[in-house]
Amino acid sequence: MIKRQAGFTIIEMLIVVTILAMLAGILIPVLEDAAQSSRDARRSADLKNVQSALESYKRTYGTYPSTADAWWGDMTNNGGYGYDAAGYIPGLVPEFLPALPKDPDSRYPDADNGYMYRSDGTDYKFVLNGTPETFPAGNPFYDPQRATTAWQVSSPGGYNW
Repeated sequence: MIKRQAGFTIIEMLIVVTILAMLAGILIPVLEDAAQSSRDARRSADLKNVQSALESYKRTYGTYPSTADAWWGDMTNNGGYGYDAAGYIPGLVPEFLPALPKDPDSRYPDADNGYMYRSDGTDYKFVLNGTPETFPAGNPFYDPQRATTAWQVSSPGGYNW
């Protein structure tokens, strides 16, 4: 009978390392896709929630919250507005939303990418600029001005801004 000492041989260790590397190669992309899908689901919910709040605001006050037809956003190049009552969509917080949404990816907002809003009171457009990670065919949030970089919701007159 051959007696074996405790521990692994080099070949056994190489086999274990190879199996672990193969599993990591399979699991890492799956986990990254799940995280991306989760962030985009949150972005979709943000668009729907803001759209609903804007329509409630219009029913109450007769107009959309106005930014004097200028883009206001949480990114620094669009004012660096916050998420409270003085935020990038004036007047929605706290009556229609508890806080304005912020992108679920901690990299945003930055100078050019984040959430932005524009309204002349009659029409509006709310855009997630540079943050969505997928652009599926038939995307209900298609932005004709930023087809591969943004999602949007808008009134009919703001669609092409």
